[in-house]
Amino acid sequence: MLVLNQALEWLSDNYLGGLPIDRIATVVSVLLSYVLAHLFRRIPSTNPTARHFFSIVSTVLLFGLVQEQYLGLMHLTVGSLVIYALMRLLKGSLMPKVVFLVAMLHMSYSQLRRQWVEQASEDKQVSFDYTGAQMIFVIKVTSLAFCIFDGQKAKEDAASLSAYQRKNAIAADNTPSLLEYLGYVFFFPGFAVGPSFEMSTYRRMISFDSSAHRRQLNTNAYTTLLVGLFWMVVYIVYNPTFSFLHLATTEFQHKGVIAKAVYLCTTGIVARAAYYTAWKMSEGACVLAGLGFDGFDESDGSARWMDISNVHIGSVELGTSIRELIDGWNIGTNTWLRHHVYLRIMPSTQSAKHVSQSSSTAATAMTFMVSAWWHGFYPGYYLTFVIAAFVSSAARTLRRNLNPLVAQTKSDNVKLVYNFAGWVLSKYTLDFTVSPFMVLTLPLSVTAWRNNYFSVPIAVVVIHLAFNVLGAGHYLRRHLVGKQASTKI
Repeated sequence: MLVLNQALEWLSDNYLGGLPIDRIATVVSVLLSYVLAHLFRRIPSTNPTARHFFSIVSTVLLFGLVQEQYLGLMHLTVGSLVIYALMRLLKGSLMPKVVFLVAMLHMSYSQLRRQWVEQASEDKQVSFDYTGAQMIFVIKVTSLAFCIFDGQKAKEDAASLSAYQRKNAIAADNTPSLLEYLGYVFFFPGFAVGPSFEMSTYRRMISFDSSAHRRQLNTNAYTTLLVGLFWMVVYIVYNPTFSFLHLATTEFQHKGVIAKAVYLCTTGIVARAAYYTAWKMSEGACVLAGLGFDGFDESDGSARWMDISNVHIGSVELGTSIRELIDGWNIGTNTWLRHHVYLRIMPSTQSAKHVSQSSSTAATAMTFMVSAWWHGFYPGYYLTFVIAAFVSSAARTLRRNLNPLVAQTKSDNVKLVYNFAGWVLSKYTLDFTVSPFMVLTLPLSVTAWRNNYFSVPIAVVVIHLAFNVLGAGHYLRRHLVGKQASTKI
């Protein structure tokens, strides 16, 4: 739409600091989805066909006309139909594996095409890229394929399924129709940036009469929107000053150690602000439509709600451990990776209490690689996810050995210092680790790490040598046992 593009360019040049118009178009489409969510709720819950159709048409309008993603819309439509045919034709454990492979390969083509176009462009930028929406698409269709398989498996061996798998399993006689499937895949508020969710969550929303909960939904939705708008302002104001690309410059190289660390961590906050903006604004629109309804409480009949947030900002920005930061970030993707990748890789005969450390480590490494593949093929992605696997292992080692020592101390000051140190080190480690993810190329990634003294990889090696080779953990455990014994005496 030429008129809309001209308006977005004017808005970008005069008020938004030259923000790319494809990002502005995404924000506009998300804001319009709030209006459409109100209309969606007016469709009677007794008419699911109309709700599915409304969702599909709304996505076509928002993604096609507003964001001008015509090529992406074609790819995702054809991909949806191919995946649906595979789900119908294939049986047993082969079906979800083939769906997973086909969906990932299709997305890989789109991501490689994006990189080719980017390299060929003069400014090394890609406008109106649809791979973000395709990443959400892949999570949805692969999750659905596994849930259908779990429904088949439940008849034979329900005990082998986890509580999550049993809750979301889809019986063979309840496989979604083509219209319901497309309504789920093309659900308009979360189509472009998420959040992702299971088919069972979508079905509960479709059948939910929200008329008695309008005020609650409106309050939650627009409060979430305000959070997204706040972070949008943060990004627009500070993005020109704080950039991960600056980490690879000569100017940054000559900064002092403390100045480098402060700049790195501030840049991380600003970069995450763009994600907070998209995820929170989209989450609010999904809430407004009724997504997240989880049935009624049997005791008092009140509505139950599940958390559909893709990010817990407080956990990411204030978390005192790497695990807390990871668990609060990109939650939809982490849920998918855990339940439909990691737990599918782990030997099914091993319970959570009897999983060998080697099996867990191998499954973790493979999960990180699937995550990197899902994100794309820039070298920086793989640097980030490879070092992240080692960082997670090192962080677990530290927690396992240090937490018992801190827990048994009676000094509140020691615990306060321990938590503060955990917060500072976790934030620095996170921002160091993701810097290749943000700068993308191998030379810039290595330069950025070198300018920060390769501090995190060195720390990982030191932790490994100290605890796994030199036996520091054994010494600390003996020290802890000795203190406990002396306390009893």
